[in-house]
Amino acid sequence: MGYGHLFNSLRHLKVPLKITRSFKCYGVNKRAAYSVLTNTREARVHVGINDLSVGSEYEGFQVQSIQEVQDLALTAVRLSHLKTGADYLHIAREDSNNVFCVGFRTTPKDSTGVSHILEHTVLCGSKTYPGRDPFFKMLNRSLSTFMNAMTGPDYTIYPFSSQNPKDFKNLLSVYLDAVFYPQLRELDFLQEGWRLENENPLSQETPLQFKGVVFNEMKGAFSDPSYGLNQHLMRNLLPSHTYGNCSGGDPPKILDLTWQQLKDFHAKHYHPSNSRFYTYGDMPLRDHLQFINQNYLNSFEQIAPSEEVPNEKRWNQPRRINIEAREDPFAPNPEKQSSAVVSYALSDINDLYETFVLQILGELLTGGPNSPFYHNLLEPNIGTGYSPVTGFDNHTKDTTFTIGLQGVHSKDVDKVLGIIRSTFEEVARTGFPAERIEAVLHSIELAVKHQTSNFGLSMAMNLTPLWNHGGDPVEALYINSKVEKFRQNLHENPDYLKNKVRQYFVDNTHQLVAVMQPDKEFETKLEQEEKKILGAKCQDLSERDKNLIFSKNQELLDMQNNVNDTECLPTLQLSDISSQADRVQLDNVKILGVPLQVAVQPTNGITYFHGVLNTTTLPEKLKIHLPLFCMAATKMGAGDMDYRQLDQQIEHKTGGLSFGLHLTEGPGSVQSYEQGIVFSSHCLDRNLPDMFQLWQSIFNRLRLIDENRLETLIRNLVGDLGNSLTHSGHHFAMTHAGSSLTPTAHMKELDEGVTYIRRVKAIAETNQFEPLLECFHDIAKHLLVKNNMRCALNMTSDSQEEAIKQLEGFVSSVKGSPVDRTVWTVDNEFQPSVKRTHYVLPVPVNFTSKVVPGAPYLSPDFAPLRVLAGIMSSKFLHPEIREKGGAYGGGASASATGLFSFYSYRDPKSLETIDTFDRAVEWALKANYNEEAIKEAKLRVFQKIDAPTPPSSKGMRLFLSHISDEQFAIQRQQLINVTKDDLVRVSQDYLRQPAVHGVTIIGPPNDITTRDSSWNVEFS
Repeated sequence: MGYGHLFNSLRHLKVPLKITRSFKCYGVNKRAAYSVLTNTREARVHVGINDLSVGSEYEGFQVQSIQEVQDLALTAVRLSHLKTGADYLHIAREDSNNVFCVGFRTTPKDSTGVSHILEHTVLCGSKTYPGRDPFFKMLNRSLSTFMNAMTGPDYTIYPFSSQNPKDFKNLLSVYLDAVFYPQLRELDFLQEGWRLENENPLSQETPLQFKGVVFNEMKGAFSDPSYGLNQHLMRNLLPSHTYGNCSGGDPPKILDLTWQQLKDFHAKHYHPSNSRFYTYGDMPLRDHLQFINQNYLNSFEQIAPSEEVPNEKRWNQPRRINIEAREDPFAPNPEKQSSAVVSYALSDINDLYETFVLQILGELLTGGPNSPFYHNLLEPNIGTGYSPVTGFDNHTKDTTFTIGLQGVHSKDVDKVLGIIRSTFEEVARTGFPAERIEAVLHSIELAVKHQTSNFGLSMAMNLTPLWNHGGDPVEALYINSKVEKFRQNLHENPDYLKNKVRQYFVDNTHQLVAVMQPDKEFETKLEQEEKKILGAKCQDLSERDKNLIFSKNQELLDMQNNVNDTECLPTLQLSDISSQADRVQLDNVKILGVPLQVAVQPTNGITYFHGVLNTTTLPEKLKIHLPLFCMAATKMGAGDMDYRQLDQQIEHKTGGLSFGLHLTEGPGSVQSYEQGIVFSSHCLDRNLPDMFQLWQSIFNRLRLIDENRLETLIRNLVGDLGNSLTHSGHHFAMTHAGSSLTPTAHMKELDEGVTYIRRVKAIAETNQFEPLLECFHDIAKHLLVKNNMRCALNMTSDSQEEAIKQLEGFVSSVKGSPVDRTVWTVDNEFQPSVKRTHYVLPVPVNFTSKVVPGAPYLSPDFAPLRVLAGIMSSKFLHPEIREKGGAYGGGASASATGLFSFYSYRDPKSLETIDTFDRAVEWALKANYNEEAIKEAKLRVFQKIDAPTPPSSKGMRLFLSHISDEQFAIQRQQLINVTKDDLVRVSQDYLRQPAVHGVTIIGPPNDITTRDSSWNVEFS
C-alpha cells in the first residue's frame, strides 16, 4: 500500500499494453499481452454477461458499448451510472481470478502527500466497518490473490482480486465502504500521516519527535536516488499543474498537512461522479452492478468531477536542473556517482496511435545491445548503466521519454549529454534496421498469446492512467489495427520513424536536462532540515499544547493497544477453502537418457521450456562465479553470432533465453540441497526449431572472449544492484541474517545478498575481466553438457510431438552422457552460529531482521510454524512495528528453507525493533489469541499456496522444488489441522531459546552497535 509501491509496480508489473524491457541480473524481458478487437453490439463471449445489449439499462447503469476481444477471448462492456455518471468497464473472460478496482482522479496542489495519506487513512475504518484498520484485518479474513491501494501522480486506485465469489463480495463491500464512507478519524490521521510524539510515549519529559507511517515511508523513498530522480524529473518537466507537486509527499512538506485538509480533499475527490469502476473475470456482471448501485452509488447525486489535468504548455528552449543525492556506498569508483539525464515531453496520452508508435520507438532506442543508445551510451563504459527512469512513460497526461546514464564522473557529464544529442541526430539520419523493427513487432505477436495469472489485475493497472484522463480504455486495446497502420506508414514512408525521432527529440525544445550528483552531507542536511522544522514547531508550543499532544498520543496508544473488534467484518471460513488441491497431469520420459517432464496445457500456441543443470560436480572455486556466469551466458554471443547478432535472433524468434541460479532445499532436511543453474525460454510453436537451435549454439559454441562486453554487463549490474538494496532492503536483511544458520542460506547470501553486491563491486573496481572470462570458460566446459541435465516442456497437445522432436535434436547435439545420480548434496560439515551484523548505509531508515532455525517442508512442524508467523504478524508485529513504531511494514515468515524470519521495512527504529521481535515470542508463548485468529492465519497462508498458476508454470513445483502433488496435498491438510496447542509447542521448541540466531540491520549509524563488541559493524 502506498506511493512507492505504485512507482515500483508500474515499472516491474507485467502489464498487457506496454512494451517493457528489463535490465536485471538474471532472466530476460517477458513482454506483455496485446490484443485484437472486433466490434459487436451484443456479447459473443457470454461468461457473466448473458443478454446484455447496447443502450439497455441494468441496475442503474446503461450499457454504452460491447466489444469483443477475439485474441484474448474476452468481451469489454462499457457502462455509465445514470444517477452519478460513474464510469464502468467490465471485462468478461473465462478466468476465475476475478478483479475489482475503483479509482479516482486526485490532483493535489501541494507536496503534503494529502492524496497518499488519504489513501492510507480511508482504509482505517468506515461507516459499516468502524473497527480499526479493516483493510489489514481483511488480509487475514480473505483468500484474495491481491489486495492493495496505490497513489499515482494524479490518481488513486483500490484494486483487489479473488477466485472465491463469497470472498469477492466481502472485499467489494469493505473497499466501497472505505472509499465512500470512511471515518477519517483524527487518530488515524496521526498514525498514518504525521504527529508530534514524545520519544518515550509514556513519558512527557522526553523530547518530542516526528512520527507517522507515510512520513517514514517517504523518508525512505527519497533516500533512494532513483525515486528522487524520478520525482525531480516529473516536477520540473511538467511543472505547471499537479505534476509540479509530489503526490506521495515530500517529508518536510508532509508536516504542513492538517486533518481538516485531509477531510476536504476526500470530499472533493472521492465521489462517484469522479470515479472509475473496473471488474474482470467470470463472475456475473449484473451481481456487481446491483451491489454497487443499491448499496453505494444510489445514495449520491451527480456533481462535477475533479478538474482535468491540462497539457503542459510547450517550452521555447530546454531547461536544466541540478539534483543532489546520497552517496552510493556500492559505487565501484567513488568519483563516478553522477547521473546525466535528459527527459522529453511527448504526445498527449489520449493520442493512442502516437502513444503506440512511441512505445515501439522507445524500445528501438534503448532495448538491448542492438539499440543505438546501448551502443553509444553503455558500451563505452563511461558509466554503470542506464539511469533508473530510462524509457518511454505513459502514466501522465503528457507522455514522456527519458534517457540517461548513471555512475558517471562529474567531468564526463557534458560528454554524456553530447552523446545523447548526437545519437538522436544519428538515428534521425539513418533510422533503424528492418530486422530490429520486425523483432519488436514479433514481441507484440508473442505477447498476445502469453498468459499470466494476473492478467486482469495488470490490465487495470495499465489502463488507469489513460482512462483517468478521459481516454477510451477499450479503444486502447485495438493493437492489431495499430500494427497494421504502423506497417503501412513504414511502407509508404521509409523515413517515418526517422521523422518521429526528429520531431520528438532532435527538434523538441521541451526537454529537461537533469544532472544528479552525490553529496556527502545529503542525509545530514535532511536531518538538519527536519530538526529545524521540529524546533520551530516545538518553540511555539505552550505547556497546554504539550499536554494536549501527550494526551492525544495516549489516546492513540490506547487505541493501538486495544484488541480490535473484528466482529463487524465479513470473513471466510475454513470450509470455503477448496478441499482438494489441483493436480497436474505430468508425463515423465527420457530423451536420449535425459529426464523430461511433459505437461500438456492450454498454452495458446506457445511452448515453454525449462532445464536444470546440477552443479554437484563443479569445483568449489568456480561455484562462486555462477551468478555472474548466469547473467552473462546469453549475452556474450554464440556460434557464428556475436552478442548483437545473438540478441537479435533471440528477440526475433523467442520471448527470451535466460540462465538463472537454482538452489532448493531438500523437502525433508535443511542439510540436503540441490544446487544448479536453470535455463529457460519460450516461443511461438512455429519457432521451435529456431529456439532450440539457439540453445544448441549456446551450449556448444558459447563465445566468451569479449572483455569489453563483459565489463559493460558488470558495470550495468552494479548500478542495478545498488538500486535494489534501497528498494528491497528487508529482503537483503533477512537473507544475511539467515546466512549463518543453514548451508543453503549461506550460499544464498553469497549468490544474491549484500555479500554478492560487494563482490560484484570489487570485480568492477579491479577492471580486470580476463580472469573472470577464464572462469566462465571452465564453468561452461563443466556444466553445458547433458551429464546432469533434466528438462521440462509445457505446451498444447497439438505441438507436443514437434516440441519433443526439437528438444531431442538439441539434446543429441550437447556433449556428455547422462549420469543416473541423486540430485541431492548433503552437507554435514556446516556449523550454524550466532551472527549479529550492522551494515551501515547513508539512509534515514532501517531494514531489520532476526532469523532462527525453523523446520523443513515435510516436517509436521512446518505447517504450525507457517500459521504462527501469520498470527504473530497480524496480531502483534503489525501493531507494534507499524502502528506504534511508525515503520512502513513488519512481520514474520516461515519458509520451506528451514528458517523462521522476523523483519521490518523502512523503520525509524533498529534495536528497539529487534527487541520487539523477542517480545513477539513471549507474546506467542502466552497464546493470548483465539480460534478466530488461528483461522485468519490459516486463510492468509492459503492465499499464497492456492494462488492461481498460469499454464506455463504448471508442474514447476515438482520440477524445481521436488515437491509432489501428494506432498503438497498433505501440507494443505496439515495447515487446516493446526491447533492452538501446536502453535504453543512450536513457539517453545523453535523460538523461545534457539541455540543459534542471526540478526542484521541495514541502515544509518548506531552508537550502540558500534560500542557493543557482539555486533559486527560494516561500513559499505
